[in-house]
Amino acid sequence: MTPALRLTLVAVATQAGLAAAALAGAALMGVRVPWGTDRPWLATGLGVTVAGLLAALNLRLLHRPAGLLRRVRAAVDDVLVPTFAVLATWQIVVVSVAAGIGEELFFRGWLQPVFGLPAASVAFGLAHVAGARMFAFGVWAAGMGVVLGGLALATGGVLASMTAHVCYDVLAFHYLGAEARRQEKLGA
Repeated sequence: MTPALRLTLVAVATQAGLAAAALAGAALMGVRVPWGTDRPWLATGLGVTVAGLLAALNLRLLHRPAGLLRRVRAAVDDVLVPTFAVLATWQIVVVSVAAGIGEELFFRGWLQPVFGLPAASVAFGLAHVAGARMFAFGVWAAGMGVVLGGLALATGGVLASMTAHVCYDVLAFHYLGAEARRQEKLGA
């Protein structure tokens, strides 16, 4: 099994576990997972728009980083670029869809209605910390969690945040692959 296929399968299994935990937790606690607006096209369009804006903002902020953003950029370059650079386009889409569904159901669909936006955002950030080198990235992810949580609140459910999450991840993972190829050319 190739590293890319292994990463794809682990990501899908992990996100399926998050989705199952969210739905089971919500059912046990009597929490309704809100899907959102009665206009799904509007939520979807809003999600795509927010994803594009977040991607553009992140590229701008991380292009010449300062302060905490230097550590976020280092985590991206040192950990995320090599990890996700192996994915083919179809794998980027599969992993992105799995993450958008699993994480949004868990953090915005279950945790946020139970514990509130701040707690769900902090939990989202912590879920993105894989060791001390990733702490700054976790802070960054918590900020992204606030945006996604705000989108869920504004639209009354997870459809818009799910769409934004999927689209953002597709753009981000594609960027990581392009960045890996750029770094290879510079090192060659």
